[in-house]
Amino acid sequence: MGYRKTLPWLAAVAFFTTACSGASGTGTAPAAGSSSVSEEQNKTLVLRLYSEAFNQGKTDVVRELVGADYVQHDKSVPGGADGQVKQFQDLKTKIPGAVATVKRTAADRDLVAVHWHASATPANEATGEAKIDLYRVGNGKLVEHWSITQTVPATTASGNSLFSDQYRYPNGTPTPSEEQEEKNHQFAVEAYRKLSDGDAAVIDTSWDPRYYQHNPVAANGTDPLKQFMQQQGVTPPSGTPSATTGSGRTQFGHTLADGDLVWVSSSDYVVVDIFRVVDGKIIEHWDVVADGQQ
Repeated sequence: MGYRKTLPWLAAVAFFTTACSGASGTGTAPAAGSSSVSEEQNKTLVLRLYSEAFNQGKTDVVRELVGADYVQHDKSVPGGADGQVKQFQDLKTKIPGAVATVKRTAADRDLVAVHWHASATPANEATGEAKIDLYRVGNGKLVEHWSITQTVPATTASGNSLFSDQYRYPNGTPTPSEEQEEKNHQFAVEAYRKLSDGDAAVIDTSWDPRYYQHNPVAANGTDPLKQFMQQQGVTPPSGTPSATTGSGRTQFGHTLADGDLVWVSSSDYVVVDIFRVVDGKIIEHWDVVADGQQ
């Protein structure tokens, strides 16, 4: 193909926004024997940052949880606990009265991902910022952190907010086994990779036609995605990162699976996509695309 094969996750269907870029090799499957108990402990530890440190202003909690060698991947923020405190304080200065409302989380191996809403009016999901944080946990401490922030738009093409859940299980939400989570993980990452590599046929085999969309510029259903694939001759805007390696195979950053959700980060950590997998199909999607990357 004569253009860089970016799939800016369904924002692309309308405006060719950003997607996944070159390989980091970190999107590996969970190691055999991963402990769901330790994963839940990691999740509980991370969530204290939002319930106590951010919402209650307990900066001592940050210093309790953050390791001495904490690596901060946001170049505008210093490393260590003081940098994490500063990041929270800067956000509260930017959005006076902001509270953190956690929408969904994932714990997989030593990683914990958090999708959350920062707003002074959290009941209104068309305000504030959408954020995804990714943490690495080691020996009961936070040791590494990535973050992505997107300003929430007033409206979306689908009418769905950036945070809501649209799909409803007919008989209650199931609790997948570790084995099913790993199947979902492999399935969703490979389906996304195939689509990013230009395989339009994967839409009919791997996406549910109802496909509920939470990207601001993409409508519900699989037709918008098919329309994008039909426009493959259109060159994305300059500055849109390539989604492929020299071998032509899309690679990602970290990927996680927890419950019925699979999380996929771009290797430059400016986009994170979240896919809901139900009965072997991708049925719902959220993403956070860093401001300035749309």
